[in-house]
Amino acid sequence: MKRAWIVGLLLLAASGAALAAQTCPAIETSMVGKGFGGGPWRVMSGGPGECSFMAADTSVNFGFSHIVGESPDLARKAALEMRDAVAATSVVEPMPSLGEEGFAYRPKNDAGEADPKSMFFYGHRGRVGVSGYLNLASAITPAQRDFAAGLIAGTLGVATKPKALAKETDCPYLDDALVKKLLPSGNASVIVPDRNNCVMSADGRVITVAVTKSARSRDAAEGMMRSGGCTLDPLPRLGTTAGVVHHCFEGNARAQVIVATGGRMLEITYVPGQEPTDEQRATLVELAEFALKH
Repeated sequence: MKRAWIVGLLLLAASGAALAAQTCPAIETSMVGKGFGGGPWRVMSGGPGECSFMAADTSVNFGFSHIVGESPDLARKAALEMRDAVAATSVVEPMPSLGEEGFAYRPKNDAGEADPKSMFFYGHRGRVGVSGYLNLASAITPAQRDFAAGLIAGTLGVATKPKALAKETDCPYLDDALVKKLLPSGNASVIVPDRNNCVMSADGRVITVAVTKSARSRDAAEGMMRSGGCTLDPLPRLGTTAGVVHHCFEGNARAQVIVATGGRMLEITYVPGQEPTDEQRATLVELAEFALKH
């Protein structure tokens, strides 16, 4: 289930990005309303490779997120791995519109039944993988399933547009050499929902970066440092409100560098699947120092 876990984390990270966005560059809001009804729909987040939409009933939503890999072969392999990961716990349907290995799936509950109102999608084209989801107030019809797949598939045109693809993979806060130390092996994938949010993963390890601007950034940073029952090591060289948290009692094993300065909060998280070592935490601090200069 490693691949499914990674994709879930990437979607979660992307869903929190660009909350003030008013439009989705890849999909018009009117098309979402036309295909699924239940409107009015609005864009909750939108960026080069990620969009989420929500209706008046917040349980009714739709979205997608791109995952850009190192090569077309590895993107296809990722789709196969994802399908294998969910096959035992989901009802899986081939979805050729999403690529040769594209599919849709509905997770089963403990009784072995799939929720008719929820569906997930996975596909690929070139180096670009895509995850998507659709949740409606009533059972999703075959026409709505195909419409959702079509909207998601339409976003994969970026795979043949080098400039657009470069924009989707450019995270100014990540230094390649430091990232390589934290993600030393595997098929590296990247999501850049917007300039202030990015996610990289490889071989079950994930790095997330989030930069937010707020007059209350210091309070938010202090609250994050206190949550989760974590050990906090202050980082005075990065500011009065700066530290690295680790060995947490809640959540995944991780290390997080949190810094608030000048009305801006930087959060860089490393989730390697086990408790990060002292060396890995030191590298994460170096990565934060790099990010603070950009």
